[in-house]
Amino acid sequence: MADETPQDKRPKLVQAKPVSPEQRRLLQLNFDKGEQSKLRNRDYATEMFAQCVAGDPGNPLYVQAFLDNLQKKYNNKGKGGNFAAFQGMGSKAKLKKSLAKGEFTIAIRAGLELLKLNPWDIPTLMQMGTASAGLGCYKSQLLYLNVATKSAPDPGDVEIARACATALALVGQFDQAMGCWERVKKYHPNNEEAQSAIAGLHTDKISWLGSGKEDAKNAKKATGGKDSTRETELRAKHEADPADVDSASDLSDLLAREERYAEAEEVLKTSLAASGGAVKVREHLEDVQLHSNRHQVTVAEKRALDDPSEENKKALHDMRKELNRVELEVFRARSDRYPGNTTWKYEYAVRLQRAGNYNEAIKAFQEARGDPKRKAAVFISLGDCFMKIKQPKLAVSNYVMALEVMTDRDVELRKKALYRAGVVSMDLLNDVDAADRYLTMLAGLDFAYEDVSARLDKINHDRHKQ
Repeated sequence: MADETPQDKRPKLVQAKPVSPEQRRLLQLNFDKGEQSKLRNRDYATEMFAQCVAGDPGNPLYVQAFLDNLQKKYNNKGKGGNFAAFQGMGSKAKLKKSLAKGEFTIAIRAGLELLKLNPWDIPTLMQMGTASAGLGCYKSQLLYLNVATKSAPDPGDVEIARACATALALVGQFDQAMGCWERVKKYHPNNEEAQSAIAGLHTDKISWLGSGKEDAKNAKKATGGKDSTRETELRAKHEADPADVDSASDLSDLLAREERYAEAEEVLKTSLAASGGAVKVREHLEDVQLHSNRHQVTVAEKRALDDPSEENKKALHDMRKELNRVELEVFRARSDRYPGNTTWKYEYAVRLQRAGNYNEAIKAFQEARGDPKRKAAVFISLGDCFMKIKQPKLAVSNYVMALEVMTDRDVELRKKALYRAGVVSMDLLNDVDAADRYLTMLAGLDFAYEDVSARLDKINHDRHKQ
C-alpha cells in the first residue's frame, strides 16, 4: 500500500467526556427545538443542532440532523454561501491547530462553524471525521466522510476512499471498505494502491470475521444471485411505497444479514418517516442499530486480541462505551413505551449502572423489582449502586434481600451476595458479627471464594486480641 499521508494517520485517541443525565436532557430539548423550527427557521435550527453535536459529538442522530438541515438551507445545491471561504478563515486555523494538538472537542466546535458556511466543504468534513475518530465517535466519523464522498468532484478520489475504507474497516464493515477502493478502480483503473488495499481488506475480513460471509457470497453466485434479485425487487417496492412496512423490514433484514447495517438503517429511517412513526419500524430500526454496534464490538475484540496495541484497546473501549449508549437509549425508549414490562426496565437499569449513572439506575432497578426471574439480581445490583453513592447500610440491606428471594439454583448469586454483605459489614460498617455471619455462610459454600478465608482468620484473630 502507498505511504500514508498526514490525513491517513489515525489520531491519538482521547477519552470523550461522558454526557451527564442533566446535559443529555438539555441537549434533547435543543434537538426538539431544532426539529420543531427547521421548516420555518433553518438558521435557528442550525444553532440548536450545532449545540447538540458540540455537546455530544458521538450521537449520530445529532450529526445527521445538523448536516441535513444545512443542506436544505442551501437548497441541496452542493455549495454554501458566496463568501464562505473568507468568513471561515479564523475557524479553519483553529480547526487545524486543534487537530494538531489533539484537542478534538475544540476541533469539533471549530468545524461546526465552518460547516454552517458550507456543509459540503470536503477538507472540513474530512477533518471533522478525524476529530470524531479521535474522540472514539466512529459512527459520526462515517457520517462526515459519507457527505465528503458524495461531494467529491472526482468519484474515485483516492484520499477520500482511503479515509472511508480505514473508518469502515475499523467498525467491521469490510465489504463496504472494499467498495471504496472498487470505486477508485472504476474511475482510475491503473491505481495500484486500490488493488493492494482490496487484497489487504479481504485478508483482514477473513482474519477477524472468518470465511462464513465469503462462503455465503460464493453460494449466492452459485445459485444465480437470488439474494441480489430479491434485493432489487424489495428496493423497487420500497421506493414505490416507503410506507410499506413489510417490504422495508424484509429489505433491511436482507441488508443486515450481509452486514450492510448503514444501508439497512437508511431504509428503516425512510420507512419510519413515511409510515408516520410506526412502532414496528421504530423497533426494527432499534434492533438493527443494536446489531450494528454489537458487530463493531465483536470485530474490535478480535482485533485487540490479535494486536493488543494501545490504539486497538482504546478503540475497543470506545466501541463498548458506544454500544452501552445505544443500548441505553433503546431500552430507555422501550421502557417508556411499555411501562409494565419489567424486562425492559431491568435492561435499562443495567445500562445506566454501566454508564455510572447510579442514582437513575437505582430508580430503574427499584421499578424492576417486580420481575420474579430477576429479583435476586436486581437486589444485588441495587446493593452495588448504593455502594457507589456511599450508602453502605442500604447496600447491605439489599444484599440481604437478595439472599431472601434466592432459590437453591442461584448458587453463584448467593456467593456474590454473601461476600459483598460480609465485606461491607467488615470494612465500612465495623459490624464484625454480621461480617462473621455472612462470610461463614459463604465459606460453607465455597471456602476458596475470593479472600473469604483470610477475612475469617482476621476476624478470629482480632477477637482473640480483645
